[in-house]
Amino acid sequence: MFDKVIDEIVENNIWRNGEFAKFKINSNQVDEVLWCRMCIPMIYAHWEGFVVSSMKTLISYLNSLNLKAEHVPTKIIVLSLGSAYQSLSGKQSFTQRIEFTDKFNNLISDTIKIEKKINTKSNLKSNVFEEVCTIWGFNYTKFNNVLPDIDRLVNIRNSIAHGENGILPNMDNIRKYIEAVNNACDLILEEIECFIKNEEYKK
Repeated sequence: MFDKVIDEIVENNIWRNGEFAKFKINSNQVDEVLWCRMCIPMIYAHWEGFVVSSMKTLISYLNSLNLKAEHVPTKIIVLSLGSAYQSLSGKQSFTQRIEFTDKFNNLISDTIKIEKKINTKSNLKSNVFEEVCTIWGFNYTKFNNVLPDIDRLVNIRNSIAHGENGILPNMDNIRKYIEAVNNACDLILEEIECFIKNEEYKK
């Protein structure tokens, strides 16, 4: 079954490879600095897009299993409660506590359903990605070699988005960031495959 999930993730994201190939060629011979500045936000968008779409596919798979709360680890229960925790922030009224308890009781007595919401904070740097890995139990250290380049990509993307003109990426940078994103995506696929194959969603 994990093969089907991996195949679906690959199929949903295969178009990204075509765009990456275009970024590396600059076939219309646009001014290199301008071209590279335009490519940076797009490469970042592909990085964040892959992570979000892949995790949503994983969540869809888990939801299809109709898992019971008694059969899953605590982290899956926490994920399935999702936004219900917001009612406990700050000073809670007695009514808010009742609402949360009702949601919790319903969860325990029913099948697990996880919200398809992946919080990248629109800034998927290594510290945010580490949170994603922690939530799902992925081996974050496997990404040590690629995350420095991805962090640099995100920093440059943020500078461009804020109108800073001092950043002058070149085609070598573009190729390096694309390679880092591709390698990170391959590692994510490996981690998702291990998660499903080893049934890490069960106690």
